[in-house]
Amino acid sequence: MSFGEHQAMTGVLTIELRDSQGALVDQRRVHNLITRGGKELLANLLMGKVDALPNAWTIAVGTGATQTQMADAALATPVDGADDRGPRVEVIDQGGTSVVRATVTATLPERKQGEVQPLTEAGIRIKTKAGVEGILFNRVTFAPVNRGPNMVMTLSWEITF
Repeated sequence: MSFGEHQAMTGVLTIELRDSQGALVDQRRVHNLITRGGKELLANLLMGKVDALPNAWTIAVGTGATQTQMADAALATPVDGADDRGPRVEVIDQGGTSVVRATVTATLPERKQGEVQPLTEAGIRIKTKAGVEGILFNRVTFAPVNRGPNMVMTLSWEITF
């Protein structure tokens, strides 16, 4: 009998758009691509490279529509972002096996004025304690989510190992 374990890393972004009264206007779940920079960051953490420790996690959104690529180092057209300085990590037992899930959540505040913003891309940007700014961990594009004035957008990214 052969024993082995296949490790896979997946990421899913949940987008919730709510009006000023808190009613859900739109909700999406989309899978993303972990970038080369994101994979390199994880490898550095595994090898104990202390200069790679994350200091701030930002979920950025944009209006770009170019297809995601492993080499992406930034969103195509970033327009906004919000921080999550307290990402969560949990171990989930699944009948003899377990998975680890890291969750980053950020809320973009209401836009008081202006036109509707048709957002089509998102990614997690990480700043490290060594001051390395804006490592793009992952990126995803999706059909437009129309963020208008007086709407709050919450983005929650689950990365499962």
